[in-house]
Amino acid sequence: MIAALTLPLALGLLACADKSSDDTGIGSTTTKPWASADLAPLSSGECPDLSGSGTSTFLSSDEERTVTAILPTTPTAAMPLVIFFHGLMDPTQTPDPTEYMATALDMQGVADENGVVILLPEAPILEMLGYQFYLWDMLGDGQQDMTLFDDLRTCAGQQLDVDLDRLVVLGFSGGALWTTEVLSQRADTLAGAVEMSGGADVVIPLAEDPIAQYDTPAWALPVLLQSGGSNDVWPSTSFTVIDFTAATDLLAQYLVDDGSLVVRCEHSRGHTVTTKGFDLAVAWALGHTYQQVSPWADGDLGDDADWCTLMSAGSGGF
Repeated sequence: MIAALTLPLALGLLACADKSSDDTGIGSTTTKPWASADLAPLSSGECPDLSGSGTSTFLSSDEERTVTAILPTTPTAAMPLVIFFHGLMDPTQTPDPTEYMATALDMQGVADENGVVILLPEAPILEMLGYQFYLWDMLGDGQQDMTLFDDLRTCAGQQLDVDLDRLVVLGFSGGALWTTEVLSQRADTLAGAVEMSGGADVVIPLAEDPIAQYDTPAWALPVLLQSGGSNDVWPSTSFTVIDFTAATDLLAQYLVDDGSLVVRCEHSRGHTVTTKGFDLAVAWALGHTYQQVSPWADGDLGDDADWCTLMSAGSGGF
């Protein structure tokens, strides 16, 4: 299991040849080979090094950003793509949060076993009340972080043999809260989403508006939501600022009301990623295709029926 870090309260493959605009449909009349949204123009004309597994920097919105890429050792054609958003971390304790998460969750093993490309972007460092921590920009307009997502999708589509109709976003903790904003604003790029200890419309001190604000997605996409019971809180059970189980329940209801397929899972281990939960998250990421009926739509949860529930009868598509 990956235990959450607490802080003092302060708040794929080497491109055989780069795909041309004719290949992607960008700037041409050629039909693009995927059904989801067009590729967004690169914000700064740069891409990270996606030639193999590793960490690199590049310019996005004219700011230096970091991403860890995990590619299968033996790439295949039309690989699924996962973008994983890490949670809040202290840069003095975890200076390389994406590499930490990639190692802790054995993402190279996941990539090799399943033929999936995984990209882990790094959140910006926020300074507040004398403390620093990695946190996705949910206190501002979030535009630079949303553009970072757009840039990574474009770079993957241009440089790797990935199926852009099989792009799923995953997030844990603060990264899961950020995933709520991504699925709200970029559903036309997503086959589905997974949140592990996330939620919606969270009220925190010093913030004028709730963070992880939910808006009705462009399509009723399939979403897997996990939380860790009564102890899934931050920063502690004795002083709770964020109740991730309550926030996840709220997000689940929003999604169901908007017609999305939701599988809601609850473990009892608090604010953590469990092995069983991560295995299910990987299966979810591999099992969905843009605007296609979810394999979970029939309600058969298999070995996960003891801790998960299908909350809606929708197909997760149109």
